[in-house]
Amino acid sequence: MGAMAYGPHDKMCNLVSENYYMLFVLSRFGIPMGFGESDIEEVCKRNGVDTKTFLAIVNLNLQSGDVPSRVDKELNPEEIVKYLHNSHDFFLEYRLPSIRERLLEAMDGEKDVSVVVLRYFDEYAAEVRKHMEYEEKVVFPYIRALVQGTAGDDYHISIFRKQHNEIESRLTELRDILIKYYNGKTGYVFNSVLFDIFTCAEDLRQHNMVEDFMLVPLIEILEK
Repeated sequence: MGAMAYGPHDKMCNLVSENYYMLFVLSRFGIPMGFGESDIEEVCKRNGVDTKTFLAIVNLNLQSGDVPSRVDKELNPEEIVKYLHNSHDFFLEYRLPSIRERLLEAMDGEKDVSVVVLRYFDEYAAEVRKHMEYEEKVVFPYIRALVQGTAGDDYHISIFRKQHNEIESRLTELRDILIKYYNGKTGYVFNSVLFDIFTCAEDLRQHNMVEDFMLVPLIEILEK
């Protein structure tokens, strides 16, 4: 069973205090702190965010069991694209460079190991960048054009579905390599960067869920 779903009249402050991961979700919707006692719908309206789409992403991210088999046709595809675009920005400009920097710091003095680990990480980061740039240059402009009724017939979302790989799996591999085989010095910095890798892999998994179980089915409905 999944977690209990939040609704428009639940307090925004409760959503965040009960699920700290929602801080990422709020920043991607451009929603600042300082909610007071306002409910989710009031906060969304104040910030020009579609409440139904916000709640769909929130509840999908909190899902611990089976994901819904049908997508709500009333969700706003452009709002989902904006959310995913801001996620890309976060991963590429902040999260991945920050993990790399801290890996370097954690393995200071372990030259042979750090060269191998950083090479693996750089190859992974390049793969993520390529995947996300494809979405930015091809998939998102197609979706915007489709919503506005100006999309051509040379692209369909099924192409994206075929190309969409699980980009979080290689980060999980790196995490497991470090846990099983790294026997250099460890401590606060090393364990802290390992924690960051855990949370980043989970964040990427949830990012992919929004694409796979929400965006793609919604666009397939629009194409019909």
